[in-house]
Formats: sequence, structure tokens, C-alpha cells
Amino acid sequence: MGREATITAEQVNAIADAMKVEGIKPTSRAVRERLGNTGSMGTINRLLQHWKAGQVRQATAAITLPPALQKTLVDFIDTELTAARATLEPELAEQQQEAADLAAENERQAELIAARDDELETLAIEKAEAEGKAGQLSADLDAAREEAARERQASELARTELAKAQLRLEAMPRLEGDLAAVRAELDKERQARVQAEQSAAVLTAQKDDLSARLADAGARRERAEEALSVQRQRTDKLAAELADVRASLQATEARAKGFEREAATATADAERARTEAKKAGEQAAQLRGQLDAARSEKPATRKRTGQ
Repeated sequence: MGREATITAEQVNAIADAMKVEGIKPTSRAVRERLGNTGSMGTINRLLQHWKAGQVRQATAAITLPPALQKTLVDFIDTELTAARATLEPELAEQQQEAADLAAENERQAELIAARDDELETLAIEKAEAEGKAGQLSADLDAAREEAARERQASELARTELAKAQLRLEAMPRLEGDLAAVRAELDKERQARVQAEQSAAVLTAQKDDLSARLADAGARRERAEEALSVQRQRTDKLAAELADVRASLQATEARAKGFEREAATATADAERARTEAKKAGEQAAQLRGQLDAARSEKPATRKRTGQ
């Protein structure tokens, strides 16, 4: 959309007339400066050319001479003007055409500049919209960064939970130590059973000691059973904990299975220990029977000896 002309022919004519009175040659640039550097140079040049053409016509019409001289001068001037016009009019027409073309080109350039101004205005609007979108994208980016920070925090919490689970798994060696202690206790029980069998060989002299040892062996067996029960509870609790962390700690599954096999072995050892203790009790009962039989035989022997 081109701009509307703000310079009129009256303004250009008034300024050109004033400059002529002042003795200054009117030019397009000088007229534009007096207009406050506003308006298109092409428009000012076109209007100034019209003013100059009017000035030439006025100068031609203002010539008045006495009739006698006028005829001679008019004929001479007419001849000279005709000759001059023959030379100058084509050049003047060419200059006027060039000036008109220049004015048209300037007006076209002015319209093009106006169109560029409109495009710049449109681009400014689009720039403002783009800046708004950029601001929104920046806000979205900040929100995404906050979300990423929350995700990292959640990841840190997950790592903490994993570390806790690993610590629980690291406690398994202590449980294995408890199993070793139970096995040592069972070994002691076996040693006590051997000692009880050895003590049973000397029934008379070591009866009281054997009874005490049997009672102690029973107490140890009860302690072993209690320890085994506690161990089973610990094993069940550990199995439950292993079930909770197995999903995230598959790498420890083999170790957990090995522990379960050891627990089963310990259970089997405990079962064998109870069986052996039961046998020891049965043997002790047999020894008591033999001891009672031996006691009953001793009075009869003494009686026969007295006879």
C-alpha cells in the first residue's frame, strides 16, 4: 500500500517564487529543505518542473516593444526563438520526459519503500509473536528442568533404597556366622554325647557326674533347639526381605539361593543332632537300666559271699 502525497503544487510554487525573489535558483533539494526535509524528491521534482515551465511561458508573454521596433525584434526574436526552440524544445521535452520518468521512478521507489515499511511492520509483529513464543518456550524449558530435577531426586531416593537393600544383604555374613555358631554348638553337643558315653563305662564311680552331664546335655539340646528356632525365624525373615529386593537385585539371587541351601543344610544338621541326642538319651536310659541291674546284682553277690 503506497503512501499518500503530502506535498502540493501550491507549496512548491510558493517556495520556488520566494527563492526566485531572493535571487536563489530553485532546485528540488533546496525546495525539499524548505519543506522541512519532507516529501518525495520525485514528487517535488515533478512539481518544480511544472513551475519552471510556467515561468518560461510568462517570460514569453511579458515581452512588449514599440510597434515599429516590435515587428523587427519580433521577427528577429521569432526567428531566433524558432531556431532556438527547434534546438531546445526537443532537448527540453527530453529533459522533461526524463524528469517525469525520474519522478515516476521516485514515486515507484517511494511506493516500494512504503511496501517495505509495511513488510517491516508485519515482520515486527511476527517478531513480537516469535518473542512471545520464545518466552513461552523458555517457561516450558524451565518447567522441564524442574521436572528433570524432581526425576533426579526420585532417582536418588531409589538409589538410597537400593543401598539399604544391599546393606541388608551384606548382613547375611553375620547370619552365616550365627549358623557357624550353631554348628559349633552342635559339635559341642556331639562331644558332650561322646563324653557321656565314655562316662557311662564307669557307671558306679561317675553316676552323679553322668546324671549332671545328661542334664547339661539336655539343656544344651534345648538351647540348640531354641537357637535353631531363632535361626529359622531369621531365615524366614531374611527370605521375606530377599523376596522384596529380588526384583531390583537379581544379581544376588544366586547368593541368596546358596544361603537357603546352607540354611537347609543347617536344618538337616540340627535334625541329625536331635536324632543323635535322642539316641544318646536312649543309650543313657539303657545305661541307667544296666546300672540299676548292676545295683540289683551287687546285693545278691554280697549275700552269697557272706554265706
